[in-house]
Amino acid sequence: MLVQILSNTPAWVFVLFLALLAFGLMQTRTRPVGRIPALLLPAGMIALSLAGINSSFGLRLVPLAAWAVALGIATLVGYAVFRDRRVEYDATEKKFLVPGSWVPLAVIMAIFFAKYLYAVMHALDAAVLSEPLFIVALSAGYGLLSGYFAARAFNLIKTAEMV
Repeated sequence: MLVQILSNTPAWVFVLFLALLAFGLMQTRTRPVGRIPALLLPAGMIALSLAGINSSFGLRLVPLAAWAVALGIATLVGYAVFRDRRVEYDATEKKFLVPGSWVPLAVIMAIFFAKYLYAVMHALDAAVLSEPLFIVALSAGYGLLSGYFAARAFNLIKTAEMV
């Protein structure tokens, strides 16, 4: 069954996977990052999770509300409790020194695989996809994962403001 699933996966999905994997692996190294590029990853991951909501359920009230509430909670909790205080900002160079971490890679892959597994379940016509609890849970899952990146973006903005 796995071979059949993989053989029916469009080539662009593998390209996207490799690009996200490479981008996630870059996050494991401490590196200087410009202001705009530093905010592109959070914006991109939030957009990818919102695209997951749209492609899975459409931009309907219940999935969007579950996504937005989870995004808000994860952003607030992530920023307040799990803020990375090792981030530095050089105002002269207008660059952040972002410490390496495996967490962004894990969250990127979680978003990708949630979207991929939904697509597989959709192709298999899984009945659970239309269950309200599933819709809310997956939408909230996307929001929680995106909240990590939103909290990270707020951390960067706050760090730059303090300089």
